[in-house]
Amino acid sequence: MILEAILVLAVLVTGLVVCLDKILYPRHSRIFRGKPKLVVLSQSLFPVLVVVLLLRSFTFEGFRIPSSSMKPTLMEGDLIIVDKFSLGLRIPILGLRLTGGQPQRGDVVVFRGEVGGETAGIIKRIVGLPGDHIQYSNRTLYINGTPATQYDISVAQDVLSNGASEKVIRATEDLGSKKHNIIMSLHNNDDGFKYEDLIVPKDSYFVLGDNRSNSHDSRYWGVLSDQKLIGKARAIIFSLDWPHKDVRWKRIGKIS
Repeated sequence: MILEAILVLAVLVTGLVVCLDKILYPRHSRIFRGKPKLVVLSQSLFPVLVVVLLLRSFTFEGFRIPSSSMKPTLMEGDLIIVDKFSLGLRIPILGLRLTGGQPQRGDVVVFRGEVGGETAGIIKRIVGLPGDHIQYSNRTLYINGTPATQYDISVAQDVLSNGASEKVIRATEDLGSKKHNIIMSLHNNDDGFKYEDLIVPKDSYFVLGDNRSNSHDSRYWGVLSDQKLIGKARAIIFSLDWPHKDVRWKRIGKIS
C-alpha cells in the first residue's frame, strides 16, 4: 500500500515538473542556458514511473502471506501472484472501479485493511455476496438458510509458526461453486461473534479465513466494501518455511 502511494506521488511530482517546464520555459528559452537537473531527471523518470504504476495497478502483483489465517490453503511464507484485472480495473489508492468484473463465491481475494492501525493488504475468502443472508453458528456457515456442507472431517496436526503443533479439526467445505479445505479448533469457540447473522449489502462481501478459529474476518468487523478489493489470488509462486528457512517446493504452483 505504501509503495503504491509513493509511486502515485512520484508520477504526480515528475509530471508536474515536466508540465511546468513546457509552460513556463518554452524551447527557445533553453537554447543558451540549458535545462535544470531537476527537469532533466523528471523527464527521464516520468515515463518509466507511469509504466511501472500502470503495470502494478492493473495487471499482477506479488503478495506474501503474513499470517496463518488462511491455513491450510495458504501458509505463512507463501508468496502468491494477485490478479488485479479480473475483478475490475480500479483507480490506484482510491479503489474506485473503472471496469466491471465481479468476485465469485469462493474466491480468495486481497483487499485493503488495517493491521496494527496501519493500512495493509489482507487476504480472505469470499463466502457471502450482495443480498446473501449469512449466518455463522456452531462452526457452520449458513448461506441463505442452507448450511455449507462439511465432509472428509478428521483430526489433524497443525504446525504453528513457533514450531509447536496442536490438534485441529480438518474438513472440506462446499460453497456450491467451490470446495476448499478448512481447519477449526477442537474446542468449540466459534460462537458469539459481533457479525454472525446479517444480510450482505450492495457492493459488499462477507469474507472468512480458512483457519476458522484463528482468523480476524467479517465475523468481527463486518462486511468488506467492494472499493477495498485489490485483486484475486491466483497461485503460489514461491514458499519459504520461515522458522527453518527451507523452500517448500511442493507448494509452488498450487492454486488457491
